[in-house]
Amino acid sequence: MATRRRLVPALLAAPALVGTALALLSAPLSASASTAAPVFTNLAAPSSLSDAGNAGEPSLGVNPISGALMYQSYASTYKVTVDAATASATWKDVTPGTSAFNIDPILSTDAKTGRTFAGGLAGECSALSYSDDDGASWTQTGNACAGVFDHESIGSGAWKGAAPLGATYSRAVYYCAQNGNDSCVTSSNGGLTFGAPTLVGGACGGLHGHIKVAPNGTAYLPNAHCGGKAGGGITTNNGASWSSYTIPGSTEPPTGFDPSVTITPDNTVYEAWQHGDNHPYVARSTTNGSTWDRVTDLGATMNPPIVNSTFQVTTSGDNGRAAVAYLGSATPGNPFSNSWHGVWDLYVSTTYDAGLSWTTVKATSDPVQRGWMCADGTTCNSGRNLLDFMDMGTSKDGRVVVGYADGCTAACATASGTEAQSSSAYATIAYQSDGRNLLAANDGTVVAPPSPSASPSPSASASPSASPAASPSAGASSSPSASPSASPTGDPDPGTPTLTSGTKVTGTSAAKGGYVYYKVAVPTGAASLKLALTGPACSLTGCNPDIDLLTKTGSRPTTASKTASSETGSNTENVTVSSPAAGYWYVGVYTYSGTKTGSFSLTATVS
Repeated sequence: MATRRRLVPALLAAPALVGTALALLSAPLSASASTAAPVFTNLAAPSSLSDAGNAGEPSLGVNPISGALMYQSYASTYKVTVDAATASATWKDVTPGTSAFNIDPILSTDAKTGRTFAGGLAGECSALSYSDDDGASWTQTGNACAGVFDHESIGSGAWKGAAPLGATYSRAVYYCAQNGNDSCVTSSNGGLTFGAPTLVGGACGGLHGHIKVAPNGTAYLPNAHCGGKAGGGITTNNGASWSSYTIPGSTEPPTGFDPSVTITPDNTVYEAWQHGDNHPYVARSTTNGSTWDRVTDLGATMNPPIVNSTFQVTTSGDNGRAAVAYLGSATPGNPFSNSWHGVWDLYVSTTYDAGLSWTTVKATSDPVQRGWMCADGTTCNSGRNLLDFMDMGTSKDGRVVVGYADGCTAACATASGTEAQSSSAYATIAYQSDGRNLLAANDGTVVAPPSPSASPSPSASASPSASPAASPSAGASSSPSASPSASPTGDPDPGTPTLTSGTKVTGTSAAKGGYVYYKVAVPTGAASLKLALTGPACSLTGCNPDIDLLTKTGSRPTTASKTASSETGSNTENVTVSSPAAGYWYVGVYTYSGTKTGSFSLTATVS
């Protein structure tokens, strides 16, 4: 079969710099690229949703039971269900009616129970509600007050040791805020009420990141301002007292935003921060924050290097697997000064070997922001549309998901876009649609989640980096009629359309990096399976989109895991499999490149 000699696309570009583990206080690690790098599809909220365009400093939660994503966009809470087969998302407004919002909205979803807290500052305290059913119903909590106010965070996790006397909920719930000093309170009844405030002692103060709780019950409050170093607050007694830790070798940036922590099942902590030179950094601790190693400058994993970064967020999966997302730029200078004129993109760095090496990809193909960012809070007159942070999580099947506000949409996202046009804050999720993910069980393939149930809310199609107002429809295709009479007994996957041998079907290609899937039943003793794909006509300069044809027996193919494929530089692709195994063969129409979607026809012939 014909094959394309692939050039590494910009989305996956990363140099092969091999990193070696260094001891504490040594120079930062270099990092390495690895095979099967993650690919991301960007999902923008429907414009009909209230606050879809007002998503500065969004929060993102993942329900590990239902698989739903929960997204906080200013005063609105959305439930987002992603259908990987069509690379599309259904967004539903599930805002709690019982919580008042003012400034600094916040959301957090428990990584074990799926309980989601949503709300925001209401004066010096926060009005919060929680839901155990992805926003179908909500329970209002008592006001959470930490003794100080501003930049609040809420998180929940395991108790440290036995639950405190009188506790009525299986998980500790923490609420922290700051006003020069950081202070936290603990709830022992699932967030209904909170205890007395406790100041975070030690060297840390000022703006902090999101609270995260380790499986062993240690809770972390990351902070970039710990006596000139990155570090954070920590409690090992369920919030009765808080001290702080620092990361040797780290430096505090002169201005900027929050660091972030994530913890793997073996209680290894990864913290990511904006270094003193604004490079993106990460380190790990296997000793509950008392010592740190594998300090890595992630900026060196791209070419040209990332020399400015901000909005670090983290997530993790299996032991040894973690990811860091951040806005980054290759333009030098001070990006927090209005004299800086660079471009910000969203990057994701992933480790599969406990921080020995990192793979970095650019998750967007047009800017997230043009020009400087103001880090002076409410005194800013411009450059403040994205506010203070973004958020990140791991899907039920191990995919990396990043909730961010897109500050450069419509005309700004074109090649002629200007800084003056970069003033939006559009609710968007970068969703890992292919590549190695954070669960080892899914290596070689990314298992698609269940298709979303019908919802009266509007849905948004996948459109990597596309402007929300101009996002093309992706992945919709007509379902053919009945499967062959000699098909295997039972349909293992009713959600994937079944092709009838010899019958042509038509569909619409997914956005770049996405798939449209079918399946075909192959009876015992079949001589061959022939697949023929015809897509949009190509010009002398290439195909837009450029689509490929993949197939695999028993499960959906990806570029990293397939039985056979045709991946030429044209949109006429043919695959023949001789003596195919009996059973269902899955067929994927993969969009290799392009800024448009287009119609295609597909025929499967079993003989």
